[in-house]
Amino acid sequence: MNPERLQLKGMLAEAKKSFRTLDTEASGLVILIRSLLNPYEDITKLDVEKALASTKRLNDVQQEMRSLETKIKNLESELE
Repeated sequence: MNPERLQLKGMLAEAKKSFRTLDTEASGLVILIRSLLNPYEDITKLDVEKALASTKRLNDVQQEMRSLETKIKNLESELE
């Protein structure tokens, strides 16, 4: 098999693995943010700072996932 093709397959596998890891982290962050912003809790007792930090991290993860999604599509099209 062509060495370049093997390298592309390795890069694709790595990108997919990173995407899955980020997807798992994003799911956990969504659950955490929901629990921190409990609508039945008194507003003054909410941990808004932690929710803000988690939301910022979720935004970063989403941007990374979008970038990886594009990279994965490009790698897959190169392997066709």
